[in-house]
Amino acid sequence: MAMTMTELANRLNLSQSTVSLVLNNRDKGRVRPELAERVRREAAATGFRLNRAAADLRRRRSNTIGVALAYSNNFYRAELVTALHAEIIRRGYRPLFAFFHNDMEQQSATGLLLDNNLDAIITLEPQWLPDHLDLPVVSLFHRDPRFDAVVQDVEAGLRLSLECLRKAGHRRIGWYGYGVDDERSRLLPALAREYEMELPEAFTFRSSGIYRLVDERRTFDLLREVPRAELPTAFLCHNDAIAVTVMRRLHECGLRIPDDMSLIGHDDIGLCERLIPTLSSVGYGSRELLAGKLVDRVLTRLAHPELPRRIEVLPPQLFQRESIGAPRY
Repeated sequence: MAMTMTELANRLNLSQSTVSLVLNNRDKGRVRPELAERVRREAAATGFRLNRAAADLRRRRSNTIGVALAYSNNFYRAELVTALHAEIIRRGYRPLFAFFHNDMEQQSATGLLLDNNLDAIITLEPQWLPDHLDLPVVSLFHRDPRFDAVVQDVEAGLRLSLECLRKAGHRRIGWYGYGVDDERSRLLPALAREYEMELPEAFTFRSSGIYRLVDERRTFDLLREVPRAELPTAFLCHNDAIAVTVMRRLHECGLRIPDDMSLIGHDDIGLCERLIPTLSSVGYGSRELLAGKLVDRVLTRLAHPELPRRIEVLPPQLFQRESIGAPRY
C-alpha cells in the first residue's frame, strides 16, 4: 500500500505542513535546506509519490500553467520551450503547451488552453484572449495593455548592430525580416538614417512569409546580377533562423562571409557558435533566464493580483563573431 504524507511526516518526526512545503517545491526561504534535502531523500527511498490531483482538488486549483507559442521550428522557440518546461516543473506546477502556425491556429490554441482549468497563462499572442479573464497572464514580447509582459529592448538591439557595422566601415546594409507591423522592421529605416547608413529598398525584405521567402533561391538572384560595388556590404536578419538560411544563400551566390558580406542575426541561439563562420547575433539573455522571469512574473501575479501591471524590458548584448568584417567595396 502506498505511503501517505502523514506516514512520511511521522517517519521523519516532522510536521505534515513542513513535508508538504518541501514536496510541493515551496520550501525556499521557509524550510532549512538540509532539512528539505532530508525530506526529499526519505521520500525517494520510500517510493513516496505526491498525489497532486488530490492536493489540487483541495486547494481548488489545477496547479497548471498554460503556454501558447508559435511552433518550435524556430531554433529560439525550441530552446525556450525546453527551458519553460523545466522551469514550470521546478516551481511545482505542470505545463500545458499549445502551439500554432497562423492566426486561425492561434485562436484554436488559445481556446484549447481556456477549455482547461488553468492557474495562469504565458502567451506569445495575448490579443486572442478575452477582455474579462479571471486568470494571471504574462505576455511574451508583446505589450498588451491588459497584462504583465516581458519584452526585448528591440531598438537598443538594432542600435548595437548598426554601431558595430558603422565602426567596421559599413555604409550600405540590407534587411531580412517580418512585415512592417513588426517592431524591428518598423524601426530599422529611421535608425539606418540616423547612423547615416543606406538601406536600399531592393535589398530590404519585409514579409510575414519571410521564412518562405529566404527558402526560395530566386529571392537572391539580384545578388548575382548587381555589380558587387553596388551591393550592401552587410545584412541584418530578424532572427538567427533566418540568418542561417541567408548564410547558405550567400554562399550559393559566391559571396563569402565576412570577406564579401557581413551578417548579424538576433536571438543568439546555441547554433551560432557552431557555424562556419560563427554567426554574430544580438541576444537578450539565456532562454533559462527568460523562462525564470516569465514564471516569476506569472506566479507573482497569481499571489498578488492587486499589484499594478508590470513590464520587464530585457537589455540586449551583441555577440560579435566571425561573420562581421570590414567591407571590401
